Parts: sequence; structure tokens; C-alpha cells
Amino acid sequence: MSYKHLTIKEREILMFLRAKGLSIRAVALRLGRNPSTISRELKRCAGNYSPSKADNDYHQKRQNCHKKRLLDSHPQLRRQIVHYILDLHWSPEQITARFNKEHQWCVSYNTIYRHIYQHNLGEKYSSRGDTGIQRHLRHKHRTRHSKNTRRHREVQTDYISIHERPGFINQRQRIGDWEIDTVIGRTGHSILLTVVDRLSRLTLIKKVVQKDSQEINKGLVELLGAIPKEFVHSITPDHGTEFLHLDEISERLGVGRLQI
Repeated sequence: MSYKHLTIKEREILMFLRAKGLSIRAVALRLGRNPSTISRELKRCAGNYSPSKADNDYHQKRQNCHKKRLLDSHPQLRRQIVHYILDLHWSPEQITARFNKEHQWCVSYNTIYRHIYQHNLGEKYSSRGDTGIQRHLRHKHRTRHSKNTRRHREVQTDYISIHERPGFINQRQRIGDWEIDTVIGRTGHSILLTVVDRLSRLTLIKKVVQKDSQEINKGLVELLGAIPKEFVHSITPDHGTEFLHLDEISERLGVGRLQI
């Protein structure tokens, strides 16, 4: 399984658990991560650990080390690939084999396909696929789907929009306005429900069995039920399907309608 860097939520939980005195191995177990991942994260951020600073540093380093695409750096390579496809009617697989045989370029056929579908060969083609360089491909490559593609799911419509919340909530002027989220471990088997007060940043964490609305509501009642009612005013979730039925929470907690 490929290594994935910690998210900002995981970094916040890391700070909270370390402040509570948990060992690196115990923190890793809670987050569903390898202990070496947690150890590397703490070593990179010597001194007082700051989740926001650690996250900013990571994204800055990633931006600085971003490499320019191969075909952008070598226009002569792009022209050569276009010639092979348009004039000789070669497939990307044949082009790669030719490059490997003659030791000209180290470029995979997947890279060539990617540049074709991203319109990066200087030969635009229509959305119908009837013109341009794609039409000259001898075989159709498998369809590529964006990582941001998501399945259609039930839409939440009966809660107050985050843009319509009172200003004092957005400005974090009182204790009792909570943000809720779920964190899934790298293996997908460990699921944590996190509840964070927007002003004090007090963080409550509970491990849940599965990521569905019934289990999440049960966990929220347990976490927020331990808080005095005068300190539970509103909750703000993300748009996950596990938060679709939060209207049940106000009744079970015995407090007024919570603003979502």
C-alpha cells in the first residue's frame, strides 16, 4: 500500500494525544498508522509540535520539489511522439518500445497516453473524439477517471448553511460551537470520531466501529453528552454521508436544535 502523508486532522489528533502523554506506538495505533510515520513526523518538527505549521511545511516542500513534466521540458520529444502517432500511426506502446531499443528517451506508454488525454501534445481534439490526435490511436486506452470523481449520494438540505451561521460562531467568540469529523486509518479498519471546540480547541475522540450515521450519532451522544448543556450550542460537520441524520442528536442530548 502506498505511503500517504498525515492530514491536518491527523496532525491535530497527534498533538492532542502526545500532550496527553501517549507514546508514539500508542498514537500510531489510535491513528491506524505505522509508528515510523509518527516518529518521522515528530522528528521533522522538533520542539513544540504545531499541526498547522507541520502541514504548511509539508505542502511547501511538496511544491518546491514539484518536477516539470517530461514533455514540457523536452519539446523535441513531444514533436517526435506526435510524428510517430500522426504520420506513422504508431501506438504509444510501440513508441516506448522504440525509445527503449534505441536508448533515446525513458518514457512509458502510460505517460504518452496521459499527455494525449491531457491535451499536452500540441494537437487539440474535440470532446467527440472524432478529430485530433486521439483519433489516430490504434487502440483505445482504458478510461481514466479523475481522483475527485465521487458517487452520487444523498444530499443534506434541512440544515443551516455554514455561510448563514451567526457571526459570533464563525469568529469563535464562545465555547460550545463544535466541529465534527471522522478520521480513517491508513488500513481503513480504524475509524475515529473527532469533536473539536472552535474556540478552546478542546478535542474529544472516540473510536467507532463503522462509518455510518447510526454509529456516528451514538458516538456523538456519548462524547457531547458528557459536556454540560450550556457548552453545547452548535455542531458543524463536513458533507459526509455519516452526518446525514444529525437532527436526531438534539433530541437525544436534550438540548435545543443544533445549527449545522
